[in-house]
Amino acid sequence: MDFALREKHVESESRRRDLLDIERRLVDHPFPPQIVLENTSICNMTCIHCSHRELKRVKRHMARPLWDKIVEEVGREHPMCEIWPTFYGEALILGYKEELWSRLEYADEVGCKNLVLNSNGTLLERWDNIDKILNSPLRRFILSLDGLSKEVFEKIRVGGKWEIVYPAVERLLKERAKRGQKYPAITCQFSVMKENAHEAAAYRRYWQERGAEVKVRPMLEWTATGTVRTDTISHDTDFRIACPWGNNTMAIHQDGKVVACAVDYEGMYTVGNVSEISVKKAWRLLGERLRKVHREHRWKDLPEICKGCGDWQVAGAEYEAEHIEGTRPFWYYGDAENTPQKGLAG
Repeated sequence: MDFALREKHVESESRRRDLLDIERRLVDHPFPPQIVLENTSICNMTCIHCSHRELKRVKRHMARPLWDKIVEEVGREHPMCEIWPTFYGEALILGYKEELWSRLEYADEVGCKNLVLNSNGTLLERWDNIDKILNSPLRRFILSLDGLSKEVFEKIRVGGKWEIVYPAVERLLKERAKRGQKYPAITCQFSVMKENAHEAAAYRRYWQERGAEVKVRPMLEWTATGTVRTDTISHDTDFRIACPWGNNTMAIHQDGKVVACAVDYEGMYTVGNVSEISVKKAWRLLGERLRKVHREHRWKDLPEICKGCGDWQVAGAEYEAEHIEGTRPFWYYGDAENTPQKGLAG
């Protein structure tokens, strides 16, 4: 996806073809294949490419009974659904008093077998988190770092300290290698923006040499309802596809509200609350009111949040060929021969 470093997505003919191919392979899943669950909406950073610093809704943790209700249903209905136990906050904050690990263990106990956690890495050295990550039922653990040098890292990841985060990630990788563990796979993620594009290649080499998988992806705008913008996304194009984010992912805020998608950080569009209805029913309502409208290209009937959003243009993450079995998103294998496919979402 090197084009993302240089030009607008929709101005590249090859990129348009990729997006159309992604759209062609969208299907309406009977149960969400991926659920982003906001265990907490509290974050300890104010990154320049993230709209959390502008978040207006209440910042707090998800109540434990609500988490239990959701994962119990997922375990019954679709054990291999990808559960991301974070959305718009730093999940390791819940490492205090063991709550995060208790939640993950319970999800595993009730049948959820595809748990994926992402983090900013600032709390890795607190509360024995490194040991607990490696002892957890996680399939994947993703660290969003977005800069290689101290200068670039701290310019982007505001509130983070390179000399704290980088050594902690390296210790996590060394400990995992020492134990010879299969899971969780460790991924160091890099969102490309003008401030860090020049470090992308060196970042990839740095973390691969230390035993991490590396994911380099285009920067999001988080629906463009805040101030975050990237010059690779166009808002005046006639070209459009059905949104892979909205089609493939259910996003649930800490209060149980089911929102448009995984980038609807403020919850501008909701179809119900899973404290009152089932995950399956909420998914059906999303299908009727949002997914179907997208797939039928009824652009005028889209929710307002979708009309102005250009994040569908950055769909299509690419992953390294070498990987641990069972550590790819649900869309990774696209045919009977298990040929790797370009991603249906970022």
